[in-house]
Amino acid sequence: MGSLRGRENREKRKRLAHIFAGFVILIHTWERHEAGHGSWGYFLVAGIVFIAVAICHPLIERKAPWVDGLFFVIEASLSFIIAYEFFHAGKKALPYTYLMLGVFQLVLAFVKSRKAIVHHKAKTSPDPQPQHESGTPTSL
Repeated sequence: MGSLRGRENREKRKRLAHIFAGFVILIHTWERHEAGHGSWGYFLVAGIVFIAVAICHPLIERKAPWVDGLFFVIEASLSFIIAYEFFHAGKKALPYTYLMLGVFQLVLAFVKSRKAIVHHKAKTSPDPQPQHESGTPTSL
């Protein structure tokens, strides 16, 4: 009972953190719009998708266990957009930082999605057929 409640609380905190991150992306949208960057539309779409996926996360996760990786893919795409804008603005080192961040986020997306898919398959697969001590299946 205690571990179930702890898991539910952890899931709620994770979902709330994703919702807050979506709002931060929307704040960046406003900042990009005010600064005259053309990428504000990408940030707007990403923020809305981020919040929508976070709100519907439990429902989506049942059918698509890789959904956690989607958050990292969205963040990686935004990191690449920022890197492009910094390169375009003539910045020297900062764009490379965002490029590395984007690559790490893509790696995390792959790892997180892969783990979730394996966990989902293990949880939903039927129990294996009982086996005899010799390793051969027994008939029921």
